[in-house]
Amino acid sequence: MTRIGLLLLALALVFAWIRFVAWQSGRQLRQRSRPLANDQIEALLARLARTAGIDRIAVRVLDMPIVNGLATPSGEIYITSGLFKKFQTGRITAPELASVVAHELGHLALGHTKRRIMDVTGAQIVHLVLGSILNWFLPFIGWIVARWVATFVATRLSRKDEFEADAYATALMVRSGLGAEPQARMLEKLLELVPEAAAHEMNWLSSHPPVAERTGVIRANAERWTEEGAPEGS
Repeated sequence: MTRIGLLLLALALVFAWIRFVAWQSGRQLRQRSRPLANDQIEALLARLARTAGIDRIAVRVLDMPIVNGLATPSGEIYITSGLFKKFQTGRITAPELASVVAHELGHLALGHTKRRIMDVTGAQIVHLVLGSILNWFLPFIGWIVARWVATFVATRLSRKDEFEADAYATALMVRSGLGAEPQARMLEKLLELVPEAAAHEMNWLSSHPPVAERTGVIRANAERWTEEGAPEGS
């Protein structure tokens, strides 16, 4: 088999493996989670759902102590038990928690979760192709450089997705009457609730943009959309 043929076969195997891992992860998430049951939060989610023009927003609580929210390629939204506990103890408010769900809904509505499989595969393509080329000139080191480049590409794509999901959530929060301030405050509180996040966001290979940059954009969008009207599609 030619080198190109081997490369294509390797890429096909990578894509298949990533899809399998995503499927397996989805099963494990459902096994380790339960439906969210809280009247105050559910009332806000119903409000967001009406604004978004959908029947309901189903959220599951994932049994994990970390503070986080996530959306899956299969279309499910999760918040961790660690995040839900912060609400139960009064560290965060119901609108702040709802803004996390609005953000994850943005990832789903904009197709980020399904496209992420292609993004990861694309990063692997960059690694394999660039690594095979650089390795001719820089043995061993070439693969390391290629990995850095592939990670950088994946990071840029991920950060773009985060800004887009933020904008979707801001529009949804503004149009539903909750305002965008809970969304901005939730991000700022993450630096207090998750101390390691402050150090992580300074990493140039971090998959999420710095909190100060995100909150600045959120507040600027909110101010403009409050005056002009939030864009449709949220």
